[in-house]
Amino acid sequence: MTTFETNRLRCQSLSLRDYNDFEAGVEPSWNGFLNPYKHLIEGPSPLKHRIPRVKREPEFAEIGLFLAIEKASNEIIGSAGFHDFPDEKGMVEIGFGIVPEKQNQGFGTELLIGMWKMICLRPDVQNLRYTVSPENKASMNIIKRMGFKKVGEQMDPEDGLELIYEKTSKEFRSSGL
Repeated sequence: MTTFETNRLRCQSLSLRDYNDFEAGVEPSWNGFLNPYKHLIEGPSPLKHRIPRVKREPEFAEIGLFLAIEKASNEIIGSAGFHDFPDEKGMVEIGFGIVPEKQNQGFGTELLIGMWKMICLRPDVQNLRYTVSPENKASMNIIKRMGFKKVGEQMDPEDGLELIYEKTSKEFRSSGL
């Protein structure tokens, strides 16, 4: 299990047992924290994509999905994960979500920065990618504030039009974020 901390968050990757529990349709027994917002249980969840991947490649659990646990309340308030291992060009793409009750408090930015700091420790990571719907104003503001550059667009079969933003890992590390 991979873990890291930010100022207000304790983050940990889901374990293989957690993935097995989710696949069986039950919420894992969280050790030392709570899930009052039913994150990953109710509402949108990346688990439908992550569970099959972890079954094929158990090592993917180390980067596939991280819980964001608020230190002050000891509650799960969101999650983030990488869509895949770095590709042949060293690019990794991230996705994240914060429960509605905790949005607009800076947790999304804090979680993204923590995730990127963690993944940039890998020598095979060269480029950080974030895709976002042009309608998602909050995420657009976050990514622009962080200095990511728009490099293109794509049509996602589930999410529709997405704008593609990237920053090199070297630029990110030297940005002071």
